[in-house]
Amino acid sequence: EQKLEVTARLVKEILGGALQSSGDLSAVCNMPAVGIRHATRLPSVRIEAATNVLTDTLTMLTSPEIKVGRKGTEDGEDDLVSASGSRPDQQRNVHKIRLLAKISRKHLMEIVIPILCNLKTVLEGSHSPLLKQLMQYLGKIFRSYKSEVQEHLANNPILLQELEYDTRQYEKNQKQKARDSILQADVVTDEAAA
Repeated sequence: EQKLEVTARLVKEILGGALQSSGDLSAVCNMPAVGIRHATRLPSVRIEAATNVLTDTLTMLTSPEIKVGRKGTEDGEDDLVSASGSRPDQQRNVHKIRLLAKISRKHLMEIVIPILCNLKTVLEGSHSPLLKQLMQYLGKIFRSYKSEVQEHLANNPILLQELEYDTRQYEKNQKQKARDSILQADVVTDEAAA
């Protein structure tokens, strides 16, 4: 419950606040990447603080620790509870996790995705370096809820294509890392045998 509440507040108050027409967060989002110091009348300390707030928010939202109802936990606990006929309090916990996961998914689709799409447009317009982190978060959501995001972004085909491309690149990099680690393990094993 707390994770869902924290996610909602971060998105609405910070990322949503960045879409407002005034304020430090908005100024940072609308500021061109080049010539940051001269683009606004805000003191550099406030610019840096607002940038850090947005960066930290996107970092927290991307963290696996804030995700509600992880897939492994949901399925694994459900199987264990049904198989062993466990206590009612364990069954309640499983149902609570499922419910919170559904609420979280609905919140992502109805509130978070529209805010992120609008913020992406603003950051693209100013060529902001924050765009990279925003796209990482959008990519994470896309990988977790691909069909729902595709359905929701049907009216934004460019963003959908970008997310699909980023997902393919992510999967390609993950496969390459796995191959590299296997090769590294083989090299270590060969050296130990010699």
